[in-house]
Amino acid sequence: MQSPQLASHLVAGLNARAKWKERDFDESFRLAGEAAELATAAGDDAAWWDMRYLQAECRRDQGRIEEYLTLATELNDHPLTADSPERGAKAGTMVAVALQGLGRLAEAAAMASDAAKLAARDADLLHVQILAQRSLIAALAESRLLDDAWRECLELENLLADVDEDTAGKGYWVIGNVAFLADRVSDGSLYHDLAAERLSPSKDVDLWARFNRASAEMRLQAKLSDAATLRCIERAELATDIVGGSERDHMEMSLVRAHWNYLNGDMREAQAILEPLCARSSILATQTSAEAHFLLARTLVALGLRGEAQATFDETVKLFDQAALPERSLAVREYFRDAMDDQEATDNRDAEDRSGPHGG
Repeated sequence: MQSPQLASHLVAGLNARAKWKERDFDESFRLAGEAAELATAAGDDAAWWDMRYLQAECRRDQGRIEEYLTLATELNDHPLTADSPERGAKAGTMVAVALQGLGRLAEAAAMASDAAKLAARDADLLHVQILAQRSLIAALAESRLLDDAWRECLELENLLADVDEDTAGKGYWVIGNVAFLADRVSDGSLYHDLAAERLSPSKDVDLWARFNRASAEMRLQAKLSDAATLRCIERAELATDIVGGSERDHMEMSLVRAHWNYLNGDMREAQAILEPLCARSSILATQTSAEAHFLLARTLVALGLRGEAQATFDETVKLFDQAALPERSLAVREYFRDAMDDQEATDNRDAEDRSGPHGG
């Protein structure tokens, strides 16, 4: 017969998990904390670990990445984690996701790689291995190590044959992202279509919002400003409004809409979205903030606002350097130099036209 104390911490854990599913993350965090204390009193270390893990998930889903990293690191370093490949792989993946969210991409890739190898030792940990593999691919892709990322995508695809639709959908989503970044546009569309067939808005509206936002983002990076891309944006905006979403979610959604406006030549609208967004972009991952500033800088160039563009380009370079993305930083410098040369040539032509063939 179970002791009342044991039953109480299990009930508290179930309540915490239910609140998490309802997206009441503050209440879930609080209840999980209570459940963890009750589990400690009951001597149930495994339940304590699960509740701390749930608390970390709450902070992740709220976009509170620093706190998420603190909790994930605590779990990763805990003696209980070292005794279990499952816990080790899950905690390591959490740390990797948090590091990626903070722009620490090389560390994120290393952590995710270790977690995937740990999970691969046990066939029963297939889902945990897939989570780690997805995290590894995302970190490599954001680091623009696209050959490495694509190789890991092929590994991931092999793991998706015998999993549920939701897991397969998330896997195809990540593979599609890398295909788009690597200029494999038809592959990107194919894998994102496979993902869309398996992910369902009726099962998880938040996931549907994030998928459509990411798909739109990748299509825009491939300069696909077509009707299919607009459908992705509109689905993502609607789903984000339905679930509420964190401030970070809404900012990332605004960035996608601004990119759409930019590609379609609506520079004033892009500027109106991007200027307040960049002013508050410390909420975003460093590399995302850098991309937002780069888009604003290009918008300002298109509007002929050279002074403002220069300052924004300087900030962009600084952010890409902070995110340890020297290739992106170099690309920004080259883009700005070419843009300024083009602008100067245009100004000189205009001056010659005004002065006429005889100098006025």
